[in-house]
Amino acid sequence: MKEIDISKAIIGEYNKRLLESLENEVIIVGAGPAGLAAAYYLAKSKIKTLVLEKRLSIGGGIWGGAAGYSAVAFDDKDILDELGIKTKKIKNIYISDSIEFATALCYRAKQAGAEIFNLTQVEDLIIKNNSIEGVVVNNTPINIANLHVDPFCIKSSYIVDATGHQAEIVNILRKKIKDFNIELGESFMDVEEAEKRVVEKTGEIYQRVYVAGMSVCSAYNLPRMGPIFGGMLKSGKKVAELIKKRENGE
Repeated sequence: MKEIDISKAIIGEYNKRLLESLENEVIIVGAGPAGLAAAYYLAKSKIKTLVLEKRLSIGGGIWGGAAGYSAVAFDDKDILDELGIKTKKIKNIYISDSIEFATALCYRAKQAGAEIFNLTQVEDLIIKNNSIEGVVVNNTPINIANLHVDPFCIKSSYIVDATGHQAEIVNILRKKIKDFNIELGESFMDVEEAEKRVVEKTGEIYQRVYVAGMSVCSAYNLPRMGPIFGGMLKSGKKVAELIKKRENGE
């Protein structure tokens, strides 16, 4: 029966991908602009990279642009050009269609070799000898339904918190490590300051745990930035470069 053949093909292929993704060099939590950019550059460097996104769709805050207007802004277009994303210059700002931006960014990350699983929520970390060893995950619908269903685990040498404003991985660390003194929150909007400092502060926040994108703003109480995304891409690229250098012993 064809219906069963379809079911077997879908379930078999998904389980194959999942089994092949249980051990990684890097896990990126959050498939927004910073997470997908990091995934693209890491995978491009042949570093085994897994992206976990708790929502159904990837892209984070990209889709809605500003207040639902599906356009996003950038200060420069170097990374956009590399990814093949079209832009239009208005004064000193580059504008891109948010739908093209989100889909192209995800496509480039996948084509580079990154694996991406949606509807997969990180609910805890595996830390031994004060160093990260992996994440504890569950299916998002199970958590939404508040069902008592045990999770499973995925191994990784590095974790990147790219969960956006919530900084969910940093928040887990904050709750469970006594001397991890981080107070999450963002300051008033200041586009220029935020774009600059989100890149400057991108980096390791705990042993083998890195922050990128809006998680940086939340972890370090930086200004919020609204619908401008150049800093998000640069932050993702920087965190990939930092991990690559560490892997190479530099």
